[in-house]
Amino acid sequence: MPNHHMNRDFGIRIGIYLVQPPHELDLHNNFDFRDLHYSVGDRTLLLRWRRSEREWASLQAPATVSVEFRGVSEFRFHPRDPKIPFTEDDCLRTFGYWTDDGWADGVIVCDPPQAPDPSWLTAIDFMSGAVIAVQADSAHARIQD
Repeated sequence: MPNHHMNRDFGIRIGIYLVQPPHELDLHNNFDFRDLHYSVGDRTLLLRWRRSEREWASLQAPATVSVEFRGVSEFRFHPRDPKIPFTEDDCLRTFGYWTDDGWADGVIVCDPPQAPDPSWLTAIDFMSGAVIAVQADSAHARIQD
């Protein structure tokens, strides 16, 4: 298992804000998760969101945001909870970290100055209970109006 920190061209604040100046995007309230594309050949994982059309979503938010993980060495998808309505599938709960250590119960939020353990996977969970967990060399955000 690679034991180094993933290089990211963005930050994550309190588990829901993707920060890439001048943007600070609320992925929980203002964006709907669209899809993921995992390429075995390219070792990439692409996650895509679009601005939500829900009434509370900010109209000032950019139209789309995507995060591409490159040099993927591990990819996991934990299934959604079948008891939760499908309307919850596109709503991010937390952008954080995953460890198989027994003390952790789900996705861990890690804000500076606390640093994540390099062995942890980057993890994104949704209100549906689904979790995407990935170990990669780098992650790149693209924000488009």
